[in-house]
Amino acid sequence: MLVSSFNFLFLMIMVMISIAFFTLVERKMIGYSQSRKGPNKVFMMGIVQPIADAMKLISKEMNINYSSNFIIYTLAPVLNIICSLVMWMIFPFNYSFNFMKMAVLMMLSCMAFNVVTIMMMSWASNSNYAFIGMIRTISQLISYEINLIMMLITTTIITEQLNFINMNKVQKYIYTLMILFPLMLIWMITMLAETNRTPFDFSEGESELISGFNIEYSSTSFMMLFLSEYSSILIMSLLTICMFTNLTTNSPSFYTAYLGICFIFVWTRTTLPRFRYDKLMKFNWTQILPMSTLMLFISFPMKIL
Repeated sequence: MLVSSFNFLFLMIMVMISIAFFTLVERKMIGYSQSRKGPNKVFMMGIVQPIADAMKLISKEMNINYSSNFIIYTLAPVLNIICSLVMWMIFPFNYSFNFMKMAVLMMLSCMAFNVVTIMMMSWASNSNYAFIGMIRTISQLISYEINLIMMLITTTIITEQLNFINMNKVQKYIYTLMILFPLMLIWMITMLAETNRTPFDFSEGESELISGFNIEYSSTSFMMLFLSEYSSILIMSLLTICMFTNLTTNSPSFYTAYLGICFIFVWTRTTLPRFRYDKLMKFNWTQILPMSTLMLFISFPMKIL
């Protein structure tokens, strides 16, 4: 029990450090894409910029709207980050401290509860901008979660596993990616929509909603939301590798593939403009959802053959 607790604590610390330096890499890449250097003033080449940013956020004063619901207002960001960190428990690591037979269901439960925390934040903020941002975000997340569930079911049918450790082992001789390559392309689009990244970042349209559902949050609360968002990016990248390949943490190819998928998130942000909201929903319900449903039905005869 003590060893498992220590392993979980160690994992959480490593996740926080990974998020910190992922933000630095993202800012550097965005800078170079715009013909500038990005953060380069703090220490050598700006290497400790994330630490400086964290210290700045923690030291900021937390301004709370007098008309907000204080308890839910402060509790919602905590639940949001807990939800994101718990999802790390379902993945296969060398020092696995937890084995869940129903890891897929656990992940879907956490993602569904994440929607509830967003609703709590916007309602407790008592702000029109936060409310409109919440409506946009929740409708987007729920719509694309249907696709995500369809694709997870398709993968579980092919591998006959509900656990990511076993799902990874089953693909020893043939990757799911080789069988379901169109599904991988749909998955990448859904992954961007689920994490509210460009070109699907409608929760924070600066010209319309300013910062969206988190507009009333500052200081430590905002930092929790920020960590939760970037933790979701790293989780989805890891989930992609577990679903479509048999790479493990012992293989150097695992880290190459992982960094490559993380790079896609940054690359789309540097190159693509924000989509239009009505086109986003139409794209999901008229194109992505029928394709993911078709792949689900195709997986049944594929498994029989």
